Amino acid sequence: MLLSDFNGPYGSTHYPPALGRVLGRVLNEWKPALVLSAGDLIAGQKASLSDVNVRAMWAAFERDVREPLAGAGIPFAFALGNHDASLARDRREAAAYWGAHPPALTYAERAAFPFRYSFTQGALFVAVLDATGPGVDAAQRSWLAAQLATPAARAAAVRLVLGHLPLAGLSREKNRPGEVIRPADALALRAVMERGGVTAYVSGHQAAYYPGRLGGLNVLGSGGIGGRDYVGAPGTARSVVTVLDVVGGEVRLSAYDADTGAAVPATSLPTRVDGLGGPVLRVETLR
Repeated sequence: MLLSDFNGPYGSTHYPPALGRVLGRVLNEWKPALVLSAGDLIAGQKASLSDVNVRAMWAAFERDVREPLAGAGIPFAFALGNHDASLARDRREAAAYWGAHPPALTYAERAAFPFRYSFTQGALFVAVLDATGPGVDAAQRSWLAAQLATPAARAAAVRLVLGHLPLAGLSREKNRPGEVIRPADALALRAVMERGGVTAYVSGHQAAYYPGRLGGLNVLGSGGIGGRDYVGAPGTARSVVTVLDVVGGEVRLSAYDADTGAAVPATSLPTRVDGLGGPVLRVETLR
């Protein structure tokens, strides 16, 4: 399962109703082996919020998301988003919360957890980046290159990289500098992933579900609860949650409207999105 960007307004300790409906399907119908999230789990990134406010938001996440999944034996793996870990205080509180609640994963490397880590899950190898802001520096790229060269990564049928900000703009509202990874960093990061045989870079932030191809790399915008219009396509906003089925060396995608539960076929999406850092061309599976 892929479920990202479900935080409410700044400081909120309550989640949108659609999240409860989605989690009901996760727990009672889909029963996945793993839930992945590309971030924005809480509604931080506001300096006027107190430490107590931020801790209350993590307590709400524990109550409504992590604990029900853990109780069902479903691990929750995540990248932190800008609303989770942009400010120094938010990063401190995120580290404290996740230090007390580490996901039950088979970690390959976790020295910088929860900001950066890697793990295996069945046929998957997943490397998680700290892409809470537009910079992904040379140190992170070197770390990623080393992870992708490990025996665990090379043996995996599917290799995913998970980070919050995307490589290219997908939604009209977020199609501007600061809302995507900086062009120079994005190009260098793409090169690392292409050389490392990454199946897809999975991102959040833009709240626009889109499986696509950017140059020689698959990218997957994970959507979110409270979707946004695609670049150049007004009236297309939709909240989306996605089921990922790993079959051999490919990932088959089944997307659903988080508000209505209806299937979202790939053919209903724009054939290409010409955002900042693009274009991104639509694909139906990731291989």
